[in-house]
Amino acid sequence: MGKFFKGCLTLIVAVVVIGVLIGIFASGGEEETDSGIKTEEQGTEKNDENKDEETKTFKVGDTVDLNGLEITIESAEYVSANEYSPAKKGKVLQMQLNVMNQKDDKLFLDSTEFNLYDSDGNLLEPYFGGDDLDISGDIHSGKKLQGKLTFDVPESDSYELIYNPTFSWTDEEVVWEIKP
Repeated sequence: MGKFFKGCLTLIVAVVVIGVLIGIFASGGEEETDSGIKTEEQGTEKNDENKDEETKTFKVGDTVDLNGLEITIESAEYVSANEYSPAKKGKVLQMQLNVMNQKDDKLFLDSTEFNLYDSDGNLLEPYFGGDDLDISGDIHSGKKLQGKLTFDVPESDSYELIYNPTFSWTDEEVVWEIKP
C-alpha cells in the first residue's frame, strides 16, 4: 500500500513539473516590444515611433494614449503656497491633468502614481498645503477625470514627471518634460 501512495505522489509531482516546464517553454521567452503608447499633439495623432524610442518624453499639452487611458498635462505653473504651509523647497508647482478612459473596464488613477524629479534626478515631494486634493479616483469606461498634481519644488527651468500605473500587467511608464 505504501508503494502505491509513493507512486501516486511521484506521478503528481512529475505532472506538475512537466506543466510548469511547458508553461515556461511555451512563452518562448519573447518580450512584446510594442508599448501601446501614442501621443496626440495639437489634434494630430502620432505613434510612439516618432518619439525617441528610449526616452519617450512628452511635453505639456501632449495627449498620451496608454492602451486606452488618455492622459493630458494641460498646464504647469507655479502657484502661491498656503500662508500656513510654506513650500520647503521654495516654490509650488501645480499641473492640471485631463484623463479619459477609452477602455471597456473601470480604471483607477491616483496622484501617487506620478513622480516628479528635478534636473539632478532628485525625487520631489508632493505639496499638501493647497486647498484642493490632488487627482484621484475611479474612471468608468468612456468617462473623464480632471484634477491637479501639486509638488514642493526648487525653482528650475524644467522637471521630469513620470507616470507609472500601479495596477498594470506591464512595466510601462510615461515621461513628460515639465516647463512651468
